[in-house]
Amino acid sequence: MNWPDGDTASGGLGQPVAGVACNATSQVYHVHTHVSIFLNGEQLAVPASIGIVDTATVHCDYHIHTHNKTGIIHVEAPASDLFTLGQLFAIWGEPLSYTNVADLTGLPVTVYVTDNGVVTEYTGANLGDIELISHREVTIQIGTPITEIPNYTWAGS
Repeated sequence: MNWPDGDTASGGLGQPVAGVACNATSQVYHVHTHVSIFLNGEQLAVPASIGIVDTATVHCDYHIHTHNKTGIIHVEAPASDLFTLGQLFAIWGEPLSYTNVADLTGLPVTVYVTDNGVVTEYTGANLGDIELISHREVTIQIGTPITEIPNYTWAGS
């Protein structure tokens, strides 16, 4: 399963999405979160250029975006605010729930949050509520359980 880079037609095209703007103003708040998605034990690449709009008429970056397929989520905004996994998926234009992760359905979904090396299973009702905070790892496991929850190394980030 490989998703195409960028946002889907129902995602961010330059308009505000889920309360997140797309602009090129000075960004003083800048943190990184890492998102890993596994399908039946195989890691899938989070697409590059989620939240980056570059067309003939519009060029802007959403305050939540990706640059490449590493899974690093950039949160860059004019001020500190609450940014969530649900906003990332809304900008991407993909669904996010316990029954549907980016159109992957029919398999059990378990989500883990790793902060400072401590892994916790997320048990909240809404996956979209998971906060994108500095150096957090969010692991979405779909289907077969993985043998080890990743702990992203934040060298220089």
